[in-house]
Amino acid sequence: MTDFQSFRNAVLEDDDLQEQVISIINTATANGSGLGDGITNLAKTHGFTITSDEVYAHQDFLGQDGDLTDFELELISGGQHQAGTS
Repeated sequence: MTDFQSFRNAVLEDDDLQEQVISIINTATANGSGLGDGITNLAKTHGFTITSDEVYAHQDFLGQDGDLTDFELELISGGQHQAGTS
C-alpha cells in the first residue's frame, strides 16, 4: 500500500484529519492554489510521505473503494457542518 493510500485511509477514519483536509481544501479553493502543498504538509505531520504531484494525481480518490464514505459525500456536496449545529 502506498503512503498516499495509507494517508487516505487514515483521513477516512479520523474526524480531526477530515476537518483539517476540508480546511485545506477550502483555503486552497479560496486562494486558487495550495492544495498539494497543504495536503502534503498535513500528511507529513502524521508520518506519511506523499508529494504534491501525488495529491493532484489522486484528486479523483473519492469512492475508490466502491461506495462513498460520509466524508467523501460531504466533500462532493461542499457541505460544512460545525459541532453543535444541525
